[in-house]
This record gives sequence, structure tokens and C-alpha cells, in this order.
Amino acid sequence: MQVGVNYPWFDYGWDFGAAPPGWRPSPTPRWLPEIDLHLSHFQRLGISVVRWFILGDGLTCGSGDTAPRRDPLLENAWRFDVPDVDQSLLDHFDELLRRFDAVSAAGGPIAVLPVLLDFHFCEPGIQPIVLRDPAGGATSDPNWVKQGRADAIVNPTTRARFLDRSLAPLLEVSEAHRNTVYAWELINEPEWITHGWHPDPRAECPIEQDEMRAFLDEGHARIRGAGFQSTVGFASVDTLRASGVVSEINQFHHYPAGARRLEPHRFQGGCPTILGEFASAPTDSWPELSPTAQTVFDRLTLAANRGYPLAMPWSFRASDPYTSWSDADVLRFSST
Repeated sequence: MQVGVNYPWFDYGWDFGAAPPGWRPSPTPRWLPEIDLHLSHFQRLGISVVRWFILGDGLTCGSGDTAPRRDPLLENAWRFDVPDVDQSLLDHFDELLRRFDAVSAAGGPIAVLPVLLDFHFCEPGIQPIVLRDPAGGATSDPNWVKQGRADAIVNPTTRARFLDRSLAPLLEVSEAHRNTVYAWELINEPEWITHGWHPDPRAECPIEQDEMRAFLDEGHARIRGAGFQSTVGFASVDTLRASGVVSEINQFHHYPAGARRLEPHRFQGGCPTILGEFASAPTDSWPELSPTAQTVFDRLTLAANRGYPLAMPWSFRASDPYTSWSDADVLRFSST
């Protein structure tokens, strides 16, 4: 079984493209000085796939006049007219792929699994945005809006424009680094914004099932047309099955909280299924493992025994209750 890792970002939502003024010490992304060391480190651990969020919540997808705006008639609704992708975003993504190319040439294959959108992209907008600095201060800028971009999925015309202006240019950049891209993921955990897929039927969601399926179908067609494999990061295996969506690489995330066992690997639609996320923290317990065997090594071993071709712990850089990264566990698995 291959071992991957969820990087999953250096600065959520602004790793690529222009960031709000003052957020970076220079125009270049903050990951640039560190990524070579991180990729080489992953190679030494036996990691072969790195999952990385590209647009995240959409912060760098339109600013100023092209940022989302509040709907004057509908409460908590936002309108979004998709701008052309910022050239600096494409340049930054191209540079990331170049770094993967170089590290692969030096030390063996390591690929990226880019994630176009996070589900937060479609939640109500946040404006003004606020970023707290290490000294405890805060900055905001009315020209920048986090989230608020559901029109890119809901509205057929806007959806086509978004795929033309955002996904297509990123795929074009990817074509020069074909061996470096493991697959393209359209969206992370769409359940949380899709009516009928959300585990709570009472939840208010900005997107209907047919709208999300149309986005996935049209996005998958673009990815396949560019010669890449596609995937969707479903939050659960139940949604993966119930959605009727089949990708070249099916994917679900496994956070059982002691309540659900990991099923044996199953092909869906003739395509393999990967574990795109699982907690590295032992507190998110797997019921088939004993209380003293809840390490990443134990979970990777179980996933391998269940027949999964790839499993990706969460996470190398995020800071949350699901993260308790261990180099030793990954190296131990890769060495067995």
C-alpha cells in the first residue's frame, strides 16, 4: 500500500495567488523556502503522495470589484461573477509542481494530489476578513472576501465560467508536469454544503444534489479531457456510495470516533477507492484496534490489510484535534 500525507496547506486559502496586502513578507508564497526540505523529508519516510488544497475557501479567487458581494434581496446569500484566474496563482502552482519534479528526480517519485476547492468555498461570505498576527494584533481589508462563492457551482453559466477560468488553466499548467500529478480532486467533503448529502437532513445547505452532481460531472469531464484521473474527497463512505458519483479514483475520509469499523476495500464502478484522510491523533479511536494500538502505524497496517491502495493521514501541518503527527510511525510502516 502507498502512504500519502495531507500537507494540506501552508496558509489556508492563500498558498497560491495574490494575498491581501501585508499578509506576506514578500510577494512569494510562504511555503517556498520550506517545501524542498518537506518533500525530501516525505521521501525519506516512504511517502509518495501529498494532498494539497489549492483554492481552499476562495480568498484568492476574486478581490475588490471581482470579489463576492452580498445579495441585496436574499438574507445571507452572496453573488459571485468569476474573474479570470490571477496569473500569479498559476505561476505559484507551476513552481510547486517544479519543486515536486526536482525532488522526484533526485530521490524517487513523489506526486501531488491537488484539491481545487474546499467546501468552505460555498459557505456564506466573510467580510471583512481578519488575520491575527503573532503579536496579537489584527488586520482586515474590505477588498477581500473569504467563502461566498456558491454561484460557481449553483449557477450553470457561472459554473461553466469558473471551470473555464480556474480549473482549465490549472490543468494546462499540470500538463507540463504530468508524472507529478497523482490525480485532480474537485472538492473536499461536499456533503457539508449539499442538501440531501449532509448527514443532518435539517441542515441548511447552499447547494442541491443535482447542482453538485452537475459540477462534479462537468469538472470530471475537464480533468479526464486533460488526461488526468479525477477524485472527490467525500467525508464518508456512505456518501460516496449514495451520491452515485464514480471517479477514476474513489475517495472517502475515515473518522470513526470509535463507532465504525473500516470496511474491506471495494471497487466502485470498477475504480479503486483510497482513504484520503484519517486522523493521526489517537483520540479518534478505531474500534477494531485496541486502546493501546491506536497509532498511525496501526491504522496504516489495518488499511493495508483491508486492501486499500493508498491511505493518507491527516495531517503534516494542520493544527487541530485530529492531528498528532508521528514521523516514526510512518517510517516504521514504510520499512516493513
